[in-house]
Amino acid sequence: MTGKAITRRCLMALPVLAAGGAHAAPASKQAPKITKASKKLAGYIEKTDDSAQSCGSCHFYLAPFDCIVVEGPVSPWGYCNYYAD
Repeated sequence: MTGKAITRRCLMALPVLAAGGAHAAPASKQAPKITKASKKLAGYIEKTDDSAQSCGSCHFYLAPFDCIVVEGPVSPWGYCNYYAD
């Protein structure tokens, strides 16, 4: 022992210090990099007609010309294999 007396205050601080250390460990890990699928891989096509299944009505579409899962600009009248309503 170091000759230092253990006080109640020291004992109460131990769980707090242990909990703080547990939260610091996951922060050092890097999140996986998420990449979008290419238009070719997604089977993306640009259509000229307005049909029921088009990028404009898809859950992944971000107006005006972006998509969560397909890279590059996409047309609201386009379509791909990842369509989700």
